[in-house]
Amino acid sequence: MAAAVRRSGHARLKAALVLRDALAAELGISLAAAMAQLRTVENHIGAAHGLSDGRYLEAMASVCSGDAHHLSTLDDEVREACGRVRLAPRYAQYLALMLFAHWLDAQRDDAAALLLRLNAWLEAHKPKGEAVPAFVEADLQLAAFWMATAAGKTHVLHACLALLENEHAGFGRGLKRWSWDRILVITPSEALTRQHADKLRALSTWEVFAYPMDGDAAAIPRLPPDAVIVLDINKLASEKKGDGVTVPTSVFADGRNLVFVDEGHKGQKSEASVWKALQSDLAGINAPMPAHRGLLIEFSATFGQVAEGEHAFDRYAKAVIFDYAYDRFHQDRYGKDFWHVRVQAREDASVMAQRQTLTAALLAYWHQVACFRSAAGKKAAGRLGLQVAPPLWVLLGLSVIGSQKSESDKQQTSDVVEVLSYLSTTLAQPTRLTESLNQLLTATTTGTDMLPAEVRQATVGWAADDLAARVLADCFSWQPGDKPVLRLIKAAAGELGLGLLRGDTSHYYGVVNVGDAAGLKKALEKTGLPVEEDAMSASLFAQLDAPANVSGGLNVLIGSRRFAEGWDNYRASSLTLLRLGQGEGSLIIQMFGRVVRFAGKDGDGKRLDKPPAELAPLQTAYVFGLKSGYLDTFLQSLIDNGVPDLQRISCDVRQHTPPVLRAVSAIAPDARDFQVSAIGSGWLTGINKVTVSLTASIATSRLRDGTVAVVQGTVGKDITADFRRWAVLLDRNGVYREMVEWKRSKRWWNFAFDRPAIDGALASEKYEILGLPGMLDVRDAADLLRLNRLASSVVRQLFESAYRKQESRKSRYALIDASLSGIPEQYYKEFQHAP
Repeated sequence: MAAAVRRSGHARLKAALVLRDALAAELGISLAAAMAQLRTVENHIGAAHGLSDGRYLEAMASVCSGDAHHLSTLDDEVREACGRVRLAPRYAQYLALMLFAHWLDAQRDDAAALLLRLNAWLEAHKPKGEAVPAFVEADLQLAAFWMATAAGKTHVLHACLALLENEHAGFGRGLKRWSWDRILVITPSEALTRQHADKLRALSTWEVFAYPMDGDAAAIPRLPPDAVIVLDINKLASEKKGDGVTVPTSVFADGRNLVFVDEGHKGQKSEASVWKALQSDLAGINAPMPAHRGLLIEFSATFGQVAEGEHAFDRYAKAVIFDYAYDRFHQDRYGKDFWHVRVQAREDASVMAQRQTLTAALLAYWHQVACFRSAAGKKAAGRLGLQVAPPLWVLLGLSVIGSQKSESDKQQTSDVVEVLSYLSTTLAQPTRLTESLNQLLTATTTGTDMLPAEVRQATVGWAADDLAARVLADCFSWQPGDKPVLRLIKAAAGELGLGLLRGDTSHYYGVVNVGDAAGLKKALEKTGLPVEEDAMSASLFAQLDAPANVSGGLNVLIGSRRFAEGWDNYRASSLTLLRLGQGEGSLIIQMFGRVVRFAGKDGDGKRLDKPPAELAPLQTAYVFGLKSGYLDTFLQSLIDNGVPDLQRISCDVRQHTPPVLRAVSAIAPDARDFQVSAIGSGWLTGINKVTVSLTASIATSRLRDGTVAVVQGTVGKDITADFRRWAVLLDRNGVYREMVEWKRSKRWWNFAFDRPAIDGALASEKYEILGLPGMLDVRDAADLLRLNRLASSVVRQLFESAYRKQESRKSRYALIDASLSGIPEQYYKEFQHAP
């Protein structure tokens, strides 16, 4: 019997969205059929005409078995709201707004009757395997939109605000108007507060007050009721403490508040979460006085992951109005395709694997830059109307860069120091990049490659030194003689500029978002990388959006949470993963969403179905992991949020071995029954050749149009000659001592060897070494230690071969029952699986 596939929180919640399904049933539509019809309209005539020409309404009416007049009324409301916020909704946004408008209308008409109908639906359609409790009155104050990053959550938020303002103004049938004492938008950070405020102001529809940028807390009570107050959750508290910018929730008490929460998954760490309690308090959830009961409307891409491990499953099963998570988003060709490689090496090969991973990531990024700047790429993009931003190489983790407070922070800082050391060395000594490129491009691979096929093809015909110079020039604006510099930007807290010094002038090619500038400076200086200070330059992070960067400039961003949450930019094209903390699944999904954001054709957000070769890399996100474990964490988070993968399941073997069927089994002799001698070099005669493998395993995966293609392989080549070249440096006495200790640990008292046996083994032709190119180059003491460990591995395997050969001569054989012969109890099979 096959083992059951674990259902992620995403899959469980997706199958238990009782509010969404009940609302669709009340409208008389099948969600799947409605989405298919609406998608067809958008694909054929575009989102703008779908709404303005009434084609969206026609599509829904074609699959509606309910009240067509009511459907038309809802369409009028949605049309009016979208007009106010200048939104031409994509089909998923339109359907989400139609369901939300019905939810509002049903409450306005008769909230008690709606509650009865919802519970009747829940009783008749209980989610399989889940125990969702009955709806209560407070549940009608909660709504949630589960939408992928870049799916347009902010636009939907604005349209929802307009719908509720329409109700306030008596729009539609004009019954039982909504009224609000305060309208609030709660964000997770000050940066997102600014972003939301700017977008709301651009609509010229509402008065907007961004706290604390637009004034202190004393100004809030004087604002009109229809002003939109935008502030981040960190500025709220149950009571004022000290002289800081914290706003007590009492400022908003004794009123009916409309509260929108961006990144609504935050604050779910426990049922007693302070943040969630503050949000509920602001919205008057289940307030004793009905006049104080408002609405709480949340938006997030990761409700599924939150529902899995953070006690919020029932809440969102009864609150999600519509779901358009990443699985559907990608299948509709929104955002980029993505390709990733997982390189896993053991022991001494891991250091070289990390260096080659960085070189492969740099080369993949260079290919995107080359395609973007090519005449063919520009011409094709112009002809097709494809909007493509200048590529940006993003190296990202989720811990505090520079901090030493936790193990996660220390590892993240270590990773950043390693990356900066790699970049500084590469720019100061271009021959090191030449060596690394030569090793990467000449390595023997089986099954798959460390590079995407299109990147590999782009390197054909290049000499390694010429390619290195072109990569450095295109990606960093490097010229021969340039010297790398690292500078703390004094005018921008937490920024480290990555620059090149050319004579008396310098320019920056990248920026690091530093959590602890002093800590990172100290860590860098320990490795011999000096850090200067720049008192003149403005924020580099802010310049990443500037048009001046189209033809060069800032091309590298090393960051953490600041990038993951809410950076509204299309430049990120290639992602290299640094430290990812445990339990950071929601942030990982947001981080991924930033990299797959895509402007698309005429700004429609869609990638091309069949892009020309020069544009395909620009609508593909290349993902690498500095360490294989980082990529594992990243990919598991994607899978848990609906991105399809190849799932491996175990199946039981049904054994059928007739009693007459027998098998032969070898029985090893007692160690006292034989002796093994490895003296001098004569003992090697008759010994089979052994292989010491230090290769790396590779697994590449490409997601394209909802289909995953996974290929596995290895990378490495015969490096025996390199080993022999450095053999003169070996500490052979040290190898002998290690073999003595190894023999003791094996308890092979019947095995004798001498010091010359070590020399004989290393000088023989009885071994081969497979590994990553360049891993045996000796530059420092650490390289020499690695060389000696490899010598010990060679001798140990030859000693084991000699011992097993003599042991097998003394073995005896017996017949045993076939069922005891080692027939596997399970086998494995793979299939594409979307949680």
